[in-house]
Formats: sequence, structure tokens, C-alpha cells
Amino acid sequence: MSRKPLTVHVADVCFCHWPVDPDALARTLPDWLTVERAADDAWVTAIHHTVAGVSAFGVDLGNPAESVTVRTYVQGPDGQRGLYFFAAFTTDPIASAAGPLLRLNYRDGQVTRRDADGEGRSERTLDVDGRRALTVRYTPGEEAATTAPPDSMAAFFVERFRVFAEGPLGTRVVGHVGHDPWELGPVEAAVEGDLLSVLGLPEPVGDPLVHYSPGNELGVAPFRPLAFD
Repeated sequence: MSRKPLTVHVADVCFCHWPVDPDALARTLPDWLTVERAADDAWVTAIHHTVAGVSAFGVDLGNPAESVTVRTYVQGPDGQRGLYFFAAFTTDPIASAAGPLLRLNYRDGQVTRRDADGEGRSERTLDVDGRRALTVRYTPGEEAATTAPPDSMAAFFVERFRVFAEGPLGTRVVGHVGHDPWELGPVEAAVEGDLLSVLGLPEPVGDPLVHYSPGNELGVAPFRPLAFD
């Protein structure tokens, strides 16, 4: 049986999506990427999640960690749909050290999580440069999680398999993240903070949307030059 180069198990995943002005967001991206819109807006997403395990070719690496990644939704030069990451934060120093390999811009920040025992409520926070950039309080619903319809907004956000980035000397590279369809469940959530402005991104033009998933397994393939995708 073949083993994946890198497998990441994520759990208790809370997606927070903000609508932003497409033209303003385009100015923060490499000029070879195009902003992809949904409901006429561009979107920036912060994902609070637990990294329950990481393995490389079947060998376990690191310890469970709390993480936040910040990304947007783009199309490549040939119209391929994908993701572009602005920043990542983690409580695991091993993951942070691997940032260049994964093309994730790990930054200094404090990620915390508090759970209300027996009540199902969680509070997750992110502090950046001494500022409370993001607070997410959420309670997953009791209904079973299900996959998103193919043409839904939820599918637009979660069913992505390419990651675009810039390599050495500005080269264009693409990575692939394989996964089963995300299962999303109901959630009650409140989102606070000015994360986008802290990261130098456009201010939201509306209230955030929130999706919740109990988890997934992500198979990460190495980045390679875009010309060979």
C-alpha cells in the first residue's frame, strides 16, 4: 500500500469567512492569480483547527497543536481553482519550522483554546503583535454533519485541492491537498476581532459566515512548478 508524503489529521475545524472588496484583495495577491468571487464578493477565511496528528510516509511527527490559517480563493493562469495562503499560526514549533517547505507563512502569534466542559462550547483566540486579532466562540449543533451540495457557497469554500504560492526568485508553484469531501455540521458562533487589518488585508464589507466540521484527513503533495500542473 502506498503512503502519502505528508498526511495531516485536522479536527474541530471552525471556518470563519469574511466578504471583502475584490479589487482591494487583488492588490494583495501575485499578479498571475485572479480573485475568485462568490455572491459578487471576494472572501478571506480564517480556519481555527486542531492538528490532531501529522505523519510523513507513515511516520508520526510532532504533537497535537492548535492552529490558525488565513487564506483566500483564487484562479490560476489557466483558470484552475485553488487557494492562496496569507498567514499561519500554530502552537507547534516543528510545524512552524516546516513553513518554507509547505509554503505557509508562519508568523509569531499566540493561539489559545478553552472548552466549557460538558457544555460543548469552545472559545478560540489569536493574538498577533500583542493585539487580540480574533476571537471565535462556537457551539456545534447535535445534527449529523453532511457534505455540501456541489454548487453551494459551502462547497466554494471547502472543496479546494490546489494551493498556489510563489517559490524562490518569484517562481510560480502549485501544491495539491487531497481529501474526502468535507462534512459540515450546524454551529452557533460569534466572531470578533480585526484580524484582516492586523494582517494588512482589506476590511470586511459584511458580516462573517461560519462553517464547522468535526474534521478531515489531508494528504499534502509537494509543490512543483506551475508549468507542470
